Amino acid sequence: MSARVSNRDKIVETATEFFHFYGYDGTSIDMLIKAAGVSKSNFYYYFEGKEELGLEVMERVTAFYRGLMSETLLREDFHPLKRLGAYYRAIIDHQRDEFLKSTKYQGSFFGNIALEQSVKNEKFRSAVENHFRECKISVEACVRECWEQGIFHDNLESEQITDFVLTQFEGAMLMAKLRNSFDPIEDLFQQVSRLVVKEKWRFLLDEYAPNP
Repeated sequence: MSARVSNRDKIVETATEFFHFYGYDGTSIDMLIKAAGVSKSNFYYYFEGKEELGLEVMERVTAFYRGLMSETLLREDFHPLKRLGAYYRAIIDHQRDEFLKSTKYQGSFFGNIALEQSVKNEKFRSAVENHFRECKISVEACVRECWEQGIFHDNLESEQITDFVLTQFEGAMLMAKLRNSFDPIEDLFQQVSRLVVKEKWRFLLDEYAPNP
């Protein structure tokens, strides 16, 4: 028997889905309580307002990505290039699962929040920045290991590679949202491999490449 979901969790789970699909500004408290099946008084019992809920949602989404990083980027039994491949494949597969639920690709949760809220809400901007900083630290650690082993092309520095991968991946998710297609993301996976990884090492990414 599954554990009973608390009203607080119902609100947060519904808000996570709605903020991602409709945007923070496009989601009202009335929409949330109706979808979550709770009363307005119950909502305000747990949260002072939508901003506090928004920060809770971002922390939970960050925690999800920390879990992915722990399962992939931090695995000492994996080659560092395979850890990078596993991490990005895990993100892509998770987002594909979400896409299949609604047949509309929602894009990057934090990318969406950044575009919508960064100039409006300093707390949200800071939360998004902290998330990307955490991602960069873990990705760069793997990238540096690869760089030290001579896996990347010799004219590239590890920090350049990290910044390139992170920014290009966010850009690919934006284009995928625009086109409602996963092709830009899958194409990027292949392009980054060719652009930064020496040919003799690319076999390590074969199991994480898109299916033909």
